[in-house]
Amino acid sequence: MLSITILQYSGLWRTENDSGFRLYLNILRSYLTAVYIYFDVFFEAVELIRGYTSFQQFLNSAIIFLSMVGVCGKVFNVLLKRKEILHLLDIFETHPCCYQDAEEKKIQDKFDSKIKYRSLAFLIVTESAVMATVVVSIFRDTPNREMYYDTYLPFDSSNIGYWSSYVFQITAQVFGSFVNVAHDTLISGMILKICAQLSILEHRLDLVCKDVDPHDQFTKAKKEKLNKITECIKHHLQILKLADRTNKVFSIVMLYQFSISTIVICITIYTLSQVKISDPEFFAMADYFMFMTVQIFGVCIASTECNIKSVSIATAVYQSNWYNLDIDAQKSLLLIMTRSSKPLKFNAAYFIEVSLNSYNQLMKLSYSAYNVLK
Repeated sequence: MLSITILQYSGLWRTENDSGFRLYLNILRSYLTAVYIYFDVFFEAVELIRGYTSFQQFLNSAIIFLSMVGVCGKVFNVLLKRKEILHLLDIFETHPCCYQDAEEKKIQDKFDSKIKYRSLAFLIVTESAVMATVVVSIFRDTPNREMYYDTYLPFDSSNIGYWSSYVFQITAQVFGSFVNVAHDTLISGMILKICAQLSILEHRLDLVCKDVDPHDQFTKAKKEKLNKITECIKHHLQILKLADRTNKVFSIVMLYQFSISTIVICITIYTLSQVKISDPEFFAMADYFMFMTVQIFGVCIASTECNIKSVSIATAVYQSNWYNLDIDAQKSLLLIMTRSSKPLKFNAAYFIEVSLNSYNQLMKLSYSAYNVLK
């Protein structure tokens, strides 16, 4: 997955194959990256409180600050839940989740391609937003020896001090943007992988019910069909466990992200309304607004797709040749249909359902808050 690759290059991920000196080096690298980002947020927080001059200035500083606070939560979650995430990824590669024929491989490849292209699209949107704000800052701030954003400097901001602090801010933002892309595409990627498993389960159920002779009285043939259906039930239960574990790993961070995104989108809209279209900052802020909306949309649409696919399992069973199976096999299929009547849902701390509906509600809430500010 592209998200894992980005985390590795960002220094926040290590594999189980690491050992000896390389293991300690990667652990040190992970914590140095985390400390780097946390220090940046700490100095921003100090300046946000210490350097308050006006409400407008406070809002301008809060946009990047809140985004970086969100990054801090994601860094913490990756470092804390690394083993659980690795375990989830391993389950997808083992029985009964691994593909068993060419058609299943085709289904898996289709979803892997979808994950890859969506991740690349989000990476492009995110990095274009960061580059736009950086370019605007270089032309606007550096001639006046001003910082990329307000932050506390515990030393004299002379020539060397200024440039070192400025580079520190830029690199912290770049690291933060990569963490945002990696973590958010990891969540949507895991959900789409679960969606792929549901499609594979549909395929297996269809195969079980195909070419069944209703007059076949051989006990061996009946037992073979029943065993295959039992495997499908086990696969379905494994998918449900995967969804539950994915919820446990990412639910708190998703609530965290929903809360921050609501505030940041609101402030960004308000700031855009105060900036002239001819001002280069307008386009930078518009890029940033697009990044914030796409960030939540990617997870919400993946969750909605999985929700719809989970319900379609019951339809797939009903439309198959289930009537040609014996009573025991039909009863087994009924268990899958009954469980599929309850759709899979991904929640933000079991408080907000992650879906396109909640995305619409978030946008409406942000716009309402903007009207209050206005």
